[in-house]
Amino acid sequence: MEQFLQQWFHHYEKGEGVEAKELSQETLSHWQQLLGGAKSGELEHWQKNPPGRLALILLMGPVAHLLEDEAALALQLKARDLCVSGVDRGFDTQLEPLQRRCFYDPLFYSSKSEDRALLVRLLEGMQSHMATTARPAWSHWYQQASLAN
Repeated sequence: MEQFLQQWFHHYEKGEGVEAKELSQETLSHWQQLLGGAKSGELEHWQKNPPGRLALILLMGPVAHLLEDEAALALQLKARDLCVSGVDRGFDTQLEPLQRRCFYDPLFYSSKSEDRALLVRLLEGMQSHMATTARPAWSHWYQQASLAN
């Protein structure tokens, strides 16, 4: 789990998101194996702590799409459920701001109005906790979430 999160955020922090063309074949293969484990339930125990739940959300959300998995849409719904139940447990508040942004991705991409409303409330709550240098990026994401709400 830790290796996956390190790999993800190493690429994610560059500011362009994560693209398959930027990843080594070894990383792609590793992520494919992890996605298989997430799909089969083998990694279900990861959801018991904040970093593990974040890893599952990433695997079932953006990684499934990145790897063009045939079950990506169904997995996105599972990622959404992990996100919402994680928020209910306060898992999101135990993560760093950039990790929290990724934790909330299923809400951002959800077509449900209640998910978007929850995302806006969560982002509003985070604004006061953000360092001044990070606020412009958060403000932009908040504006995008608010427009679609």
